[in-house]
Amino acid sequence: MTATRAQSLLADSELTKAHDFLFEAHMLVTDVRSLFFNTGNFATAARLKDIQARLADEVRTVERLIAGSEPGLRHLTVPLPPAQS
Repeated sequence: MTATRAQSLLADSELTKAHDFLFEAHMLVTDVRSLFFNTGNFATAARLKDIQARLADEVRTVERLIAGSEPGLRHLTVPLPPAQS
C-alpha cells in the first residue's frame, strides 16, 4: 500500500468519525431542545434550535467530503431527521 493510499484511508476514517460525532451531537441537541420547549423555556429552546441548525450544516459538510472521497464510504451518510419547529 502506498503512503498516499494509507493517508487517504486515514482521512476517510477521520471523516467517518467526525460524521458520527456530529450526527450524535445533533440528535442530543434535538432531544434537549424538545425538553426545554416542553417545559416552557422558549429562549433556551430557540438557542438550541440555532445550535441544531449549525450542527446540521456541519454534518452536511462532512457528508459532502465523504461523498467526494471513496465511493465505498457513501453508504455511511445518514440523512438528518427534519428539524422540529
